[in-house]
Amino acid sequence: MNSNYNFERAAIDDIESIISLRVALLKEVGEIKSTKEEQIIMSSTRKYLEETFTNNEFISYVAKFKGEAVSISGMVIYKRPPYITNLNGIEAYLLNMYTLPNHRGKGLARELIECCLEECKRKNVKRIWLHSSEDGKYLYKKMGFSYNDTEMELFLK
Repeated sequence: MNSNYNFERAAIDDIESIISLRVALLKEVGEIKSTKEEQIIMSSTRKYLEETFTNNEFISYVAKFKGEAVSISGMVIYKRPPYITNLNGIEAYLLNMYTLPNHRGKGLARELIECCLEECKRKNVKRIWLHSSEDGKYLYKKMGFSYNDTEMELFLK
């Protein structure tokens, strides 16, 4: 871990930073194509985060450099009906993993994923799943995630 960075669970005060980094991610992967779309996403994301941060439906960890958020993670924990490999039905969907380009290659994403995994263990999550960009697949695989038909997943013991 790089000691120049602080890793912490995001708080309500971090919402604007999370929105900014999420917009950067969506632009990078081509999901935002206009200023109008950007404004819509920013407004909708702000509303979503304000609602879900207060009741812990959405959990985010951030890496900060000199007090500025430079890398984020997001996670939604939910309960679904049990199935044979997950009898308690608790799952987590990992999303919004993003690091500003000039902070990449320093282990920030790995550390944020570790924070999410620890949170999942505390909350008795059995399965974590995600959809990965091409750039992220290697890291997720290295951390134990495997390919499913349409996503990557990791079962915790």
